[in-house]
Amino acid sequence: MKGIRTRALAVIAAVVLLSLSLGAGVVAADSRDHRNAENTFTKWVTAWPAMAGIVGGDVGDGTFAGEVLSATNPTPTSMELNAAYHFNGSRHSFTALVDVLQTGLDFGGTAVITGQVTEGWLKGNLVQGGYTVVHCDQGMCFQGWFDILRGSKTRD
Repeated sequence: MKGIRTRALAVIAAVVLLSLSLGAGVVAADSRDHRNAENTFTKWVTAWPAMAGIVGGDVGDGTFAGEVLSATNPTPTSMELNAAYHFNGSRHSFTALVDVLQTGLDFGGTAVITGQVTEGWLKGNLVQGGYTVVHCDQGMCFQGWFDILRGSKTRD
């Protein structure tokens, strides 16, 4: 019985050591962070076309600033915007030029955001996100998420 227990412990120890050595090899081979950079924001219009707000997530807590560069194809229920978004977080900062398609122009409306980082952290990578129109202390706010798609940058 003692021999079986000793062999079982030896097999378990070998499996643990093998797992640890393989795990370390994988980490050593490529320790870069490949997940998307996930960010959040709440923004509001201060004086058209300027926006202000707060950010969080991978950029760290900080401020949002933005400008609507153009508005096209407005309908009674939707609009398309081209804007510059500036995320100034405690860990990272970047600027992205984005296209926004907002459906529903009142509270509860939603938007889809696509674009590219043009300055700062992760420059050149594509972005995607969205927001929902919500009530806030400033009146109407746009609360959303904004992901930088790591690895989407065109190689030079």
